Amino acid sequence: MSFVYFVIPVLAALWLLQGVGTYFQMTHYRKVLGGITEAGGEGYVGVGNAKGKFGKGVILILVFDRDRTVTNALRMRGMTVFARFEAAPELVGLEAGKLEEIDLKEPYDAGTMLAARRAVEQIRRIEAEQRKVEGTKPELREVRVG
Repeated sequence: MSFVYFVIPVLAALWLLQGVGTYFQMTHYRKVLGGITEAGGEGYVGVGNAKGKFGKGVILILVFDRDRTVTNALRMRGMTVFARFEAAPELVGLEAGKLEEIDLKEPYDAGTMLAARRAVEQIRRIEAEQRKVEGTKPELREVRVG
């Protein structure tokens, strides 16, 4: 019986610690995304994710210019709440059409490239919704790249 009285508080403490870590990771995410949108420039920002079954999950933020070329890429990859965004320079300069290719496995791992495709899909959905609402070609809104 004493084992149960020991395990339950330990599990509760770990659960609480995870919640605190998640809070700080989400704060970091909002800060990075807010910094990108406040930095200036014109284009689109797309965010994609890919969950790993047993490996690392990926969140990818891509900034595109008017020509749908990646001008900035940030990647968060990891299994814990300690993961932080890092630059993904190999994606800079790639066009949105290239990132939509289903079999694209480079320059990063499959999870990162799936997240890139999802970021492009998000931008395509935004463009389609703008066309539906406005009845015209969508205007690019200003975003800051930093």
